[in-house]
Amino acid sequence: MKKSTKMSAIAGAILVMTGGVTWAQAQTLLPAPLVTAAQKAVVTNPEVQARWREYTGAVADGDAATAGYKPQVDLTLGVGREWKDYPGATPAGSQTEYTRTGGSVTLTQMLFDGMFTRNEVKRLGYAKLVRYYELLEASENISLEAVKAYADVARRSELVEEARANFLEHKLTYVKLEDRVRAGRDTRVDLSQAYGRLALAESNLLTEVSNLHDVSARYLRIMGEKPPTKIAALSEGLKLQGIPASATEAMRIGLPNSPTINAAYENVRSSQSNIESRKAAYWPRVDFRIRDSWGRNVDGVDGSRRDQVAEVVLNYNLYRGGYDKARERQAVEYRFQARDLQEKACRDVRQTLAIAFQDVVKINEQLGYLQTHQLSTEKVMQGYREQFYANKDRTLLDLLDTQNELFEANRAYINARYDEVIAQARTLASMGKLTAALGVARPDQPGLKEAGQDREPLLPPEELCPFDAPELAVVDKSVDAPKPVAIKLEQPLKVTFPASALFDFDKSVLKPEGKRGLDNLLAKVKGADIEIYIVVGHTDSIGTDEYNRKLSLRRADSVKTYLVSQGVPQIKIRADGRGESEPVASNKTAEGRSQNRRVEVTVVPTGYKGPLPASTAPKATEPK
Repeated sequence: MKKSTKMSAIAGAILVMTGGVTWAQAQTLLPAPLVTAAQKAVVTNPEVQARWREYTGAVADGDAATAGYKPQVDLTLGVGREWKDYPGATPAGSQTEYTRTGGSVTLTQMLFDGMFTRNEVKRLGYAKLVRYYELLEASENISLEAVKAYADVARRSELVEEARANFLEHKLTYVKLEDRVRAGRDTRVDLSQAYGRLALAESNLLTEVSNLHDVSARYLRIMGEKPPTKIAALSEGLKLQGIPASATEAMRIGLPNSPTINAAYENVRSSQSNIESRKAAYWPRVDFRIRDSWGRNVDGVDGSRRDQVAEVVLNYNLYRGGYDKARERQAVEYRFQARDLQEKACRDVRQTLAIAFQDVVKINEQLGYLQTHQLSTEKVMQGYREQFYANKDRTLLDLLDTQNELFEANRAYINARYDEVIAQARTLASMGKLTAALGVARPDQPGLKEAGQDREPLLPPEELCPFDAPELAVVDKSVDAPKPVAIKLEQPLKVTFPASALFDFDKSVLKPEGKRGLDNLLAKVKGADIEIYIVVGHTDSIGTDEYNRKLSLRRADSVKTYLVSQGVPQIKIRADGRGESEPVASNKTAEGRSQNRRVEVTVVPTGYKGPLPASTAPKATEPK
């Protein structure tokens, strides 16, 4: 990891440890390819285009309703042959045949229609606003999908590089181990284990490459073009503009501006106007009409004629079989349905916004801990690598496990970085502010007033959607553990551990079951006043005296290190290695050698003045 990355990680960890979470930072510059791709998606994506067509169609519907206020002019022309019988004509049954022509121009102006036209104009105006807010909602959603698509491609690109680095690290370890096996410093079993981990690392690399392909296909679907070959990563600490400071502020600002909630509210207003439109059927219709008609040979009358009429016409339906009542009941039910859909929209947006904002806060806090874990694991792996190649107390399994842990730590940090940006985008999209934060919009998109919004000022959030959010459970991290019950230890307590219970053969790294055995010892003396822990390692006689002494000392030091990690003060532990100098059984038999390979831990209470256990006595002679 680069030095700058380490410093930012430390700074992030300090911020989290001190409990500081703030959004007062300036917005980090967004990658230009992200903004360009989001702008293109908002303008060309088929889903947004379909919503745009719905909106423009709703505009035309409103214009059609407004035409009801204007006069209607009709022109009628006709020409044809006419036959007419005259009773009493001679001869009987004779007919007169002639050509008739005629025409008329009629102007009709509505004077009163029971407020049908007025309410239809209002209904379709609100319906136009529904389509307008649905267009905004589609733009917010596609902007969110654009951010997700870009972030996922950038994320997977980083994870591919991380998986490639992990594969190369395992491959390098395998190559070095081959040399050590040829030199006789390691076994074929170790080589097989390293080969298995190398295969797993290669499988992980192939998985990440496949994941990158999948998200690239999704990018193509949303953006309409392939992602860049070298996509710019989202910078660490990226903060989108407009993120609220608290959940309450997110609700207070976000709910009144949510396109989803506003569309549902306008749908309620449209359905209410529809009820008023249905009531027009109970009123008469009054029109003013002017008609100018002319004709020749019309109705059996020879010659030309012309009629000019100016009149007021009243049309009042008296009975229609209950049709109008049924249509009114239908409109009322549709209004109830619109209310229910408004409540659903309120609940859905409130939930989405609450979860998204909480994800922003949670992931922001997690990032500090993940960076700390990442740094710590990297240092541990470097130390383990040096110790392993220097033949100091580290097994191949330790090294391989730490390599995998670092790989997972890096993956977790990368995922959290991108998840935080996506959570910010989800929050802003729920608030109807993501397109503004990205600086993208359709160039032909009208403003609210242009679209016909007459709510000035906008309704308070309590009327549109009462805001409420569940409280996040707070974990008290400062709760003290129960205090141990003190026990009284008057005599030294000596416990002998077979070496096979603590270590693998000829190794000095504690096994998990060995750690559990030491945990049991610490549990026995928990609460006692201890002056010193004496740890002495012993071996059998296989090998040279010097090798056995060093091996026994390394094993005693491993036990000491573990005791310190469990809270025992280092100053209270004394470790020593006696090698093969203090056998308790004959080294001539396998059973005897097994008994001699041991670690003795003696716990001496404070104030004890008597003799120490045999492990501190002068060297013994091997039994015959």
